[in-house]
Amino acid sequence: MCLMMKIGFKDKIFYLGIIATFILFVSFSCKSDDDPPSNGKETKTEKIKVGAWYFGGWSMPADSKGYTFHISPTLVTQYSYREPIWGWREDRLDIMVDQINYAADNGLSFWGFCWYENSLSSDSTTMNYLNTALKLFLQAPNRNRLNFCLLSCQPVSQKMWPNFCLKTIAYFKKSNYLKVGGKPVMIFFNTDEVIKGLGGTSKAKEAFDAYRALAKARGIGDILIGARTSANVSYQDIYKDDGFDFLTTYQNSDDGRNNAGANDYSNETKADCKVWNTISSNTSMKYIPTMGTGYDMRPWAADHPTLPASDYWYTSVTPEKIATHLKETMLWARNNKSKVLDNMVLIYAWNENGEGGWLTPTKSENTARLDAVKKVINEINN
Repeated sequence: MCLMMKIGFKDKIFYLGIIATFILFVSFSCKSDDDPPSNGKETKTEKIKVGAWYFGGWSMPADSKGYTFHISPTLVTQYSYREPIWGWREDRLDIMVDQINYAADNGLSFWGFCWYENSLSSDSTTMNYLNTALKLFLQAPNRNRLNFCLLSCQPVSQKMWPNFCLKTIAYFKKSNYLKVGGKPVMIFFNTDEVIKGLGGTSKAKEAFDAYRALAKARGIGDILIGARTSANVSYQDIYKDDGFDFLTTYQNSDDGRNNAGANDYSNETKADCKVWNTISSNTSMKYIPTMGTGYDMRPWAADHPTLPASDYWYTSVTPEKIATHLKETMLWARNNKSKVLDNMVLIYAWNENGEGGWLTPTKSENTARLDAVKKVINEINN
């Protein structure tokens, strides 16, 4: 103020222009569409709930060499730096207890478990192992340190739908099941397959209405049904017509692919920002933004060459860069509160170590990723 009193009018305009330019330059890259106007009064901000997707693929039966489909030779040897500190397998209760403590101690609020209803599987016995982690989680004495929800990853049909509803409603009754306004949250990964399996839009809506009615009859009350989507869906509210309540994504890595081969992690973070803004601005439904911690399927691609695999990967992923991106994610959610479901954000992923996105403490990094995440969560929420 004193400096401005000593300079002329034209100089004031010049300096104000510089100041305005500087403010624009340092503005947050994923800017908000609905930042609340300042009224000069301090307002109390609600905490952002940070969750992570949990992939339960580390308990499958092993062969004579200790390998499974997911614990594959190339992953174990050439990508050993990704191995969690407890080892590749997770099929022990003490390991689950440790995982819960690591997640809760470092600020995570919930896990979204990839869940497999295997009625339509040709090998239902093997498929059951994909739910071992969830079973151990529910047996853990410290399970209430985290909430959890289900991400249904298997196809459905009209015939098995009643059984699907009964199975999931049983989970909704758990005291630490993730709820919004008292309503349990249920998410579908393969959204379009689910709609097709239930008979199309009108039949899917009928099936979801029956799902809600059964939940109420079983004493659960209302439920919230989420659809995994992508930024490539031009009319997001089509899922509202199908009976879904909100939207999210599992990961947005494909949107950051600039070329085959190596891509810098900054491409993934920019893609996340683009996806958040694209989806949220093209729907009237609530949305949970997801951020990535990397993506690199090369070890699985090498060991399973007949299966489709991405032709790109991200490099230069560090705990510090993950933390910076998490801060960006949480601030986007806060600044777009009217669009975000219950102040929640999701991280891809807790333990997609095979795909290249993880938070688990590893033998190479120890708890560096979680340490960085904890600092950001404390900074933003406290």
